[in-house]
Amino acid sequence: MKHFTLKTDKDGIALITFNSPDVSMNVLSGEVLGEILEWTDEVAANDAIKGAVITSGKDSAFCAGADLSGLGSIFGEAAKLSADERSAMLYTEFFKIHTAFRKLETCGKPVAAAINALALGGGLEITLACHYRVAASDNPKLKLGLPEAMVGVLPGGGGTQRLPRLIGAMNAFDLMLQGKQITADKALALGVIHAAVPGAELIENAKAWVKANPEAKQPWDADKFKIPGGGPYHPAGAQTFMGVSPMVRKNTYGNYPAQRYILSCVYEGLQLDIDAGLRIECRYFTKLMQRPESRNMIRSIFLSKQALDKGGRRPAGQSKGEIKKIAVIGAGFMGAGVAYVSAMAGIEVALVDVDQSAAEKGKAFTEGELGKRVQRKKMDQAKADGILARITPTTDYSVMKDADMVIEAV
Repeated sequence: MKHFTLKTDKDGIALITFNSPDVSMNVLSGEVLGEILEWTDEVAANDAIKGAVITSGKDSAFCAGADLSGLGSIFGEAAKLSADERSAMLYTEFFKIHTAFRKLETCGKPVAAAINALALGGGLEITLACHYRVAASDNPKLKLGLPEAMVGVLPGGGGTQRLPRLIGAMNAFDLMLQGKQITADKALALGVIHAAVPGAELIENAKAWVKANPEAKQPWDADKFKIPGGGPYHPAGAQTFMGVSPMVRKNTYGNYPAQRYILSCVYEGLQLDIDAGLRIECRYFTKLMQRPESRNMIRSIFLSKQALDKGGRRPAGQSKGEIKKIAVIGAGFMGAGVAYVSAMAGIEVALVDVDQSAAEKGKAFTEGELGKRVQRKKMDQAKADGILARITPTTDYSVMKDADMVIEAV
């Protein structure tokens, strides 16, 4: 396999390491899904394998989600078909992820996810298809979440079905509709993961669980499964759905179909078994991906931003510039705000105005904002003093001579 390695230890536990070559982060592509099916078949059929642990070979990310850049070729083929044929073709293509993840969680052997780094979107969804999840508690960059709605799509790898069945619809909506990313501690408190341990103990912890739970199965596959907090027609659950619908309308004005479709996926899916719920999710995902809002958001917010972050519009031969000092002309409301955010970002600021008192007043805005942070214990006084020291209020225009950028904010 190109993206995964599989090594079985003396106890019969297969350690499956996700480590795609030539990229900084693992992502889910068609090729990756094919390999997931390949090693899932091996785990299920090989009697010498008693269970599996999935982890990442990269420190940057367990898995950063789906490879949205690969959608172009799929839609290129779909564009040649009639509307009905196009929908059927896309549904079949998108359902491959459900086939892979469902096969993983029903392979008949315990599967644990050892989450060592960032797991977002499809990266979190593959862990939700595992019977046990343990995350590294000492990795400050580790975040878990389903941020798809922020780029115009919905969690299309079973997220709208597994997460509400795991932590309840209310908590799941809080994560999915706003695309929140949470720490390991928060995920543990919500029940998204089962344990959080130091990174050095991650694999050992996951293997110990696999050995101790040979008959593991997902909660939603158990005979007497009940949705945490209740489903759409449960007295408590109904309150959630009655409240969330107008809230989404208020926040989106109906202009963002992804949020509305997420509501529909959860509302309809929780009334049925998990397999029917996954089909519902895939239908809404297929419908959503054919809408111009979603296609445009993927292009502008995700694909174009990635290209810009990599210097896609930088002229050939031009090295990356670095801004260490700026001059802001005008210390009023706008200039003071620019000075504040720039100093927070570690940039030295010369704040220029026509008289010294006006410049000092502009700096006082930052002092006030930092004071609020210190009071709320979001920052200590020493750090606040360091940030404030980056701003120099002045009437002397000569401070601009060594500035990397000048901002007119009069």
